[in-house]
Amino acid sequence: MELYANGVQHSEFHPQRLLTGSVWDLLWLPALLHPTERYRRVLVLGLGGGSLIPPIRALLDPQTLVAVELDAPHLEVARDVFGVASLGVETHLADACQWLEEYQGPPFDLIIEDLFAPSNEQVTRAVPASLEWQRRLASHVSDQGMLVMNFGDWAEYRDSAVSGDEAMQGFSSRFRLSCGDCHNAVIAFSRSPARSVKLRRHLADIPELSTRDARGRLDYHIRQLD
Repeated sequence: MELYANGVQHSEFHPQRLLTGSVWDLLWLPALLHPTERYRRVLVLGLGGGSLIPPIRALLDPQTLVAVELDAPHLEVARDVFGVASLGVETHLADACQWLEEYQGPPFDLIIEDLFAPSNEQVTRAVPASLEWQRRLASHVSDQGMLVMNFGDWAEYRDSAVSGDEAMQGFSSRFRLSCGDCHNAVIAFSRSPARSVKLRRHLADIPELSTRDARGRLDYHIRQLD
């Protein structure tokens, strides 16, 4: 099942498997640079149809999983069609910037920022990737946590403020993830030092991701940027 808005695909869901073979896999994949048990609290900004929720629940199984979505029809699809309501997700129909500004709770071990405007006819970020926005996100990341941000392509990231050294304040490692199915550049900021070889080793140790079908479907390239 696929969710489109104005000709742009925003979500993809496969009831019988965790992997999409596309950009949605890249958003949760960086978490596997570290042991999964550290991700007790996870926040998804930009739920869309909920493509990220089944793999996050199956592979990380956080105690708290929160998702924020601005578009009411998208949230309805996520809850009623893609079935995320049954996976223990606390969903909020809200503007992610305002929600995060007003949030007063404990930090998150993983924040996935996937904010793309459903009203646009091209794949463009809904929130400019300024240092102010990245630091607001980072202020809610735990001491050993990770921040993942999605960009429409490498140029959008390269030309943004968060591609510079200032964005590494409080972080030890930075990675770019990409795949052959899309132009997106997914950037992961890790509080703890990490190396991409650990991701490959970890994938081999996870039964759901080490099968022949999973190895054939998981399309990703990871490059360390720091």
